[in-house]
Amino acid sequence: MSFSKQIPDLERVPTPLAPLHGSQMLVPPVSSRISKEGILPSLRVQMGRGPSAEARLYAFRELAFRSAIPQELLDSWSVEVSDDATVVTLGDARIRFRHAPSTFWSELAGGNYQVVHASWPYQFVNHRADLVPDFIVPFVDRTYAGPLFVRTSEKSWECPIDLLASVLLTLSRFEELQSDERDMHGRFLATQSVALKHNFLHRPVVDEYGLALEQVIQSLLPGWRPAERRLMVKLSHDIDEIGFPRNMSNSLGHTVKRRKPSATLRDLIGPIFGLRPSLLEAVLRLAELSKRHGMVSALYWKFSGQTAWDSGYDLAMKPVREVLSCLRNAGMELGVHPGYDTFGGSRQLADEVERIREVIGESLIGGRQHFLRWHPCTWRDWEKLGLAYDSTVGFSDHIGFRAGTCVPYRPWSLELNREIALLEIPLLAMDVTLAYYMRLSPERSLAMLLQCVERCKLVGGVFTLLWHNRSLLDPNYGHTYQKVLSALEFTPGFDWKHTLSTGQY
Repeated sequence: MSFSKQIPDLERVPTPLAPLHGSQMLVPPVSSRISKEGILPSLRVQMGRGPSAEARLYAFRELAFRSAIPQELLDSWSVEVSDDATVVTLGDARIRFRHAPSTFWSELAGGNYQVVHASWPYQFVNHRADLVPDFIVPFVDRTYAGPLFVRTSEKSWECPIDLLASVLLTLSRFEELQSDERDMHGRFLATQSVALKHNFLHRPVVDEYGLALEQVIQSLLPGWRPAERRLMVKLSHDIDEIGFPRNMSNSLGHTVKRRKPSATLRDLIGPIFGLRPSLLEAVLRLAELSKRHGMVSALYWKFSGQTAWDSGYDLAMKPVREVLSCLRNAGMELGVHPGYDTFGGSRQLADEVERIREVIGESLIGGRQHFLRWHPCTWRDWEKLGLAYDSTVGFSDHIGFRAGTCVPYRPWSLELNREIALLEIPLLAMDVTLAYYMRLSPERSLAMLLQCVERCKLVGGVFTLLWHNRSLLDPNYGHTYQKVLSALEFTPGFDWKHTLSTGQY
């Protein structure tokens, strides 16, 4: 069964026997409109007569990269942006990208989002056509049902819809800037997104456009062959809890909720025999599993005080420092996981990041916001702190491609009209999303994850997965994670440091 055909059946999937996390993390998502005194102000973007020339050039570069075009070839082309079109010249060949009329942008700002389905430039039969039967393009100005690119002469092609604007708006999360609707944690949910409403959240639509452009370029440059696309993996773990400060109800929960009496016993006798709490020991287990399967994990740490949504552990504690040392020796990545109240770019965000940097002993680090509390402005907040990358752009309530891509990229700020000096590594799936929000069984969760992997593999993207240390103590979802690792065994990890230093993925 295809991934898309599974979506309508999700409501009929039974609730798992045991949740992965404590009750604090399992408050049902409640949609609400944020007031003027709310978490974030409305930051609606007025597009005027449309995207700037710089923004369109950015969108073309992102699209060209997804066509596997090497930089040296791309540098030999010329790109001209006028009011009505962006024209790419390849020697004596041309590709013309039509622009939406200026009148369209005021309609778009009003929330009138149209989605079209376009066909391949020319048809063929292989595995690509099975996973990509068509191209789904949101934020367009007119109804259209033809090929994504149309041949106009032997040496020229045209894109009849404003594909570059769609790429720009999808990657920059335009719809999230326009909406004030958020859940109780200030999050924009998948259920509010154009992608889920039109049933394409399960597809990396921006990356798929690159496959169509690849066809066009091959017809214009018969001797050119794209580099082979390969799958990469980013295993990540938000360390929300470590068993300190010790909590009796938490320890008993290992037996009652997760059917792990050995974990409860370890927590109870740990203070006597100097044993680490089960949750902290699970952190080392995550690293061990990654290494066993030929991969590396990124572990994101907190330094927030204890609140209703933060456990409040102390990174300076000796047992924690010992674990950090073990992780470094094992070659694991250490990063930041700013607390619940850092959302919105408060001074607390800067303080927590700095303290984590001091303990980790590195300045060039990345990470993820706690509870996936994220807004397009978060990119700017992280940029100000000199963080290397963010990996928060994934939905809490549904797995899939929130930004239409699984390819790491530098975001474009629509408010500032410039590229952000920060790498975004989109998050595709999280354990809590599968078990709680989507209410999937372990078997169904595994199937969904592996289908997501296949789509990443097709476009040469990065499969970014978030699995919490607590989840390893769950008998169902701990085994699910190990099955995912077995399926991905020895898949290359995404080297974000190389990307930042060379600009190449």
